Amino acid sequence: MKHMKTVLILEHTEEVFDKLTCDVCGAESHWDENWSNNENEKVNTTISLEEEDSRPSGGQSKLTQYHICPTCFKEHLAKWIESHKNTKPTITTSVW
Repeated sequence: MKHMKTVLILEHTEEVFDKLTCDVCGAESHWDENWSNNENEKVNTTISLEEEDSRPSGGQSKLTQYHICPTCFKEHLAKWIESHKNTKPTITTSVW
């Protein structure tokens, strides 16, 4: 036999993912944190700095991120970096 009882569940709020926008131009992503227009593709561009202090007694970390769409990454950020140091990115590809 299944016994039921009535319980009071307090309403609460919590932060959940809503959308992702480019910090440069304001464009909105289409699929959560994926900038692709195609559901079978994944395009993720995040500029981040992670600082971590880890000790035997515990630790802490700080993550600073800029979310930037692929267009701004290619047209603004990459060109800016390459113009300052005459450098090229490391590009890794894979096929499966």
